[in-house]
Amino acid sequence: MIVVIGEALIDLIESKAESGSYQAVVGGANANVAIALARAGTPQQLLARISSDSFGQKIRTRLESNGVGLDYAIEAPEATSLAIASIGPSGGAKYSFYVEGTADWNFTREELPTAVKLSEMGAKALQFGCLTMALGPGNIIIESWAKEFFKAGSLTLSHDINVRPALGFDAAIERERVERINSISHIVKASDDDINWLYQLAPGSSVDEIVWGWIGQSEQIVFVTRGPDGVSIYRKNSVRIDVPSRAVQVQDTVGSGDTFCAHMLGGLLAIDALGVAPDQKLAAVSNDQLVVITRMAAIAASITCERVGAEPPTNEELARVVASA
Repeated sequence: MIVVIGEALIDLIESKAESGSYQAVVGGANANVAIALARAGTPQQLLARISSDSFGQKIRTRLESNGVGLDYAIEAPEATSLAIASIGPSGGAKYSFYVEGTADWNFTREELPTAVKLSEMGAKALQFGCLTMALGPGNIIIESWAKEFFKAGSLTLSHDINVRPALGFDAAIERERVERINSISHIVKASDDDINWLYQLAPGSSVDEIVWGWIGQSEQIVFVTRGPDGVSIYRKNSVRIDVPSRAVQVQDTVGSGDTFCAHMLGGLLAIDALGVAPDQKLAAVSNDQLVVITRMAAIAASITCERVGAEPPTNEELARVVASA
């Protein structure tokens, strides 16, 4: 089972056809990951603080209708967080956020399952990242909680960096935070845009040395998504493997990175590469296995790009696209 912790909010997505018109859809990077896992048939649970307001009811309905496990979700008294998404000509999304005092960022230690409970759930991996690890006060609580599992080697920790500059973060402060969380993560996923912003790189600069610096001599695996240029897999000893993308007509990129994370984790789970003693398990995964998993995850993400909003494919839909390739 994959346990996902983090935000489940409302995206107000601007209509391409009618400027100033917005549609309220359920979003949040971690909720999107949970939906993508559920549609792929991967066992999962979402640890989220879901508001009891009308938007919160919409979120809960959407998650439940997609088979997302909410056994440990919190019914929160605070209002639902809102993200305003404007879609550019190429399909890329730009966000602004209303997150002050809202439900997603107020996790307490008492709301988080213990190591014993996670073991009883059959958890093999914990997926976290994006705004949940950037906004307090809950982010520090979750980081401390996750660090205990890292020290114990009891499950695989997967961090999706997914920075949000629109919230006015300082790149140097965010870089320090990201590097700290990466240091307790066995798997890291980032986009090249994430890294370029965090390190204030000039256009066209290589991210390779930065990523290998994160890895050092650990067994950490880093996936860097590069939009139409595909995905690069990084491992220790300066290993970089490039997996090409599938050409698509992009509607928007909302949820594509989240879909990639879900299918990457699902692929690793299927070959028993997640769980207790995560370093040894990941070290045993061959480069050829990683290429197969990454290719499937990238195809799943590309299908999401062909759709409006975060609508990950089911396993059947993914199989049809793979068969026709």
